[in-house]
Amino acid sequence: MKFRADLAPFNSKELDDRVTLYFWWEMTARETYPDFNWALRQEDLEYLRQLDNDTLIDQHPDAVTYWLGSTAPSVLDTKHLAETLLEPISWPELLEPIDAPQSGNIPLPRFLAFITTKRLDLRSAFDLTTLTGRLACLSWWAQHGHREYKRIKWIQPPIGGAMLEPEKPAVDDSPHVPRFLSQIVGERPDLQAAFGPLHTFVSRLNCLSWWVEHGQHQYPALHWAIPPLPDTLFKLEAGEQGALPLLPRFLLLIWNERPDLQASFNLNSFSERLGFISWWDKHGHDEYYAIKWTPTHLAEELARIDDEQPADDTLLPRFLTMIANDRPDLREVYDLNTADGRDQLVRWWNEWASTEYPLVGSLKVRWTDSADDEADDDAHEPARYHARVEGIGYDFGVNIIGFPQGVLGLGEDARMAARVLQLSSTPVTLLNAPMAGPARLEHSVDHLISDELKYNISLICLPAPEMVRLALEGGRTLIDAPTHKIGAWPWELPHWPNAFGNVHQMVDEIWAQSRFVQSVYSRLGNTPVYQMPMAVEVPAPLEPKRERFGLPANEFLFYLMFDGNSWLSRKNPLAGVQAFKQAFGDSSPGVGLVIKAMNVRDDDPVWRAVLDLVAGDSRIHIVSERLSRQDSTDFMACCDAYISLHRSEGFGRVIAEAMALGQPVVVTNFSGNVDFCEPDTAFLVDGELVPLRPGDYLFAEGQYWCDPEVSIAAEQLKRMIDDAPLRERIALAGKARIERDYSVEAVARAYARRLNDIAEAKTI
Repeated sequence: MKFRADLAPFNSKELDDRVTLYFWWEMTARETYPDFNWALRQEDLEYLRQLDNDTLIDQHPDAVTYWLGSTAPSVLDTKHLAETLLEPISWPELLEPIDAPQSGNIPLPRFLAFITTKRLDLRSAFDLTTLTGRLACLSWWAQHGHREYKRIKWIQPPIGGAMLEPEKPAVDDSPHVPRFLSQIVGERPDLQAAFGPLHTFVSRLNCLSWWVEHGQHQYPALHWAIPPLPDTLFKLEAGEQGALPLLPRFLLLIWNERPDLQASFNLNSFSERLGFISWWDKHGHDEYYAIKWTPTHLAEELARIDDEQPADDTLLPRFLTMIANDRPDLREVYDLNTADGRDQLVRWWNEWASTEYPLVGSLKVRWTDSADDEADDDAHEPARYHARVEGIGYDFGVNIIGFPQGVLGLGEDARMAARVLQLSSTPVTLLNAPMAGPARLEHSVDHLISDELKYNISLICLPAPEMVRLALEGGRTLIDAPTHKIGAWPWELPHWPNAFGNVHQMVDEIWAQSRFVQSVYSRLGNTPVYQMPMAVEVPAPLEPKRERFGLPANEFLFYLMFDGNSWLSRKNPLAGVQAFKQAFGDSSPGVGLVIKAMNVRDDDPVWRAVLDLVAGDSRIHIVSERLSRQDSTDFMACCDAYISLHRSEGFGRVIAEAMALGQPVVVTNFSGNVDFCEPDTAFLVDGELVPLRPGDYLFAEGQYWCDPEVSIAAEQLKRMIDDAPLRERIALAGKARIERDYSVEAVARAYARRLNDIAEAKTI
């Protein structure tokens, strides 16, 4: 203490100072000064033991702060102090203003309020009497605090309840603004200046759009996605001007509140209404991220006007007459009172419309004898010009883009999607993404492979970050092609990395393979997300013979199965081996464990740890050869039960395939697999939600996953062996669940419903 200025204020003769110094010693000095040792006096230990946790926190806050920053064994470990500090509490008094019942209440856990009030840097950065201050504090914990205070294992639970309720009833179809968002705006002068009072349509729309583009990234502790806006906002109306083309109600509401748009677009003019729609298509949707609308069917609507009303004296489509009436330059050149003038106007339109009116450039005008050349009912209609939409020739069907010939999960996803579409009689073709990828070793779908797009819908079975690589390495034409693009993107973690930017805007909608993944994508806000189950189909086992794989004939065999390309830190095979050894000790006749691994690197530390743990254990067998799809199924079928103590899964295809084979599974009770893994269909293993450390996984910052409890897994393994009727019952229920919800037939029905909605231009 004589040589440390930072310790000068402490007096070792005073009990409070002595206790504080001791915990400082436990946290840092024990390692800094390894040649010294310090143990508390017996009377000091007795003093600490007799204190209840609340008194300890109140009377020795500095000591508790030091204790929080260490993971070393401590004299406080028996007091369960961490549990006390994890309690949500309005503490101290400075937190109370937003804890009133009407506030909606976002209480902090006691430890976080404690740390914040003890540290000057945090106290000056976070005003805990405000919602924004608390949210900033929660973000600090998720990004930094959990690393500084490793003794506390805590993940922010979802914030909901009253905070998500509308601040006040919406009027005039205005979108709802949740209470938390209204409160954030109320605490931030910059947002108040940008939006104004939140009682107008545009101000609320601006507020929600800010949340989609910026707010959800500034306040990651709040996981909230904008719910679907009222259907009435998208209803096409003439407006007070009563002109054509019809505009969606939300556009009219925006125009009514924006003088700049009123000055730019006279909605009494057909051409300027087209210009207003073009403004939305080019700029408006970037200003109002909360609204996802495109004038996809504008050309069809203009053509329909022509069909529904009799021709005027010019015999021209009504839209073309209105454009000519709005433009003196056209009237000066083309005399609509003469057949030659009208014909020249039509030629001008067909040649230049795509340049001057790109939104309706696909609308071509032709001279016909009737409204429909093939319809006898219209045979007596006089000859006239008719407008028809002429597309680029894509027929209805689905282009699947990915690695369909690759022997990996992504390849299986693409192949299975094709199988599903074929079952529903949907035309389908498979395209290998034109970029570096896995070897093309799977030839079962060669007959479906194409080098170019054939159909009007594209299903992209690639990870979302690969969209950028696809654009850069030769697939830009696939992205830019006028097809309805669906991102069938696998993802495994609870949050979407900011590093991915707006890649979600490269597709028209996203198909999420589980509720877990759907919740991640839904928070992106401005791209529709649909949960679309993945089809699970395994070929019937042909030769499930254990001798083929060098496995013992008469043992009950558990198995692990994983691909090293999928990050062993996430697959967590080490926990599976640990659970087996903990369940059955060093010697247990009648049981064995098989580890089926592929693409593992000898220098991978997780794999090295697995090899070290299994060394010398004759019950544990490793199969590392590359297997065909049929051989892989035969391997699975010759084993008895599957173990997946993963830390996170987007879906869990191998789990589902094992269940489809009628096998019981022992699995982590977290992430995508919980859609079909429930207490009656699987042996579940709970665990602690823990933050990822740097290097655990790609884009680990701010992420968490589940660390399954090995002791629980071991109990489930023993339970499976000891209770054969239970094992059989759960296995049968699991198989039935997969057949009901994830069979090719079930998924084909789900695909067909969504594709039909797309074909009819509906958004469900």
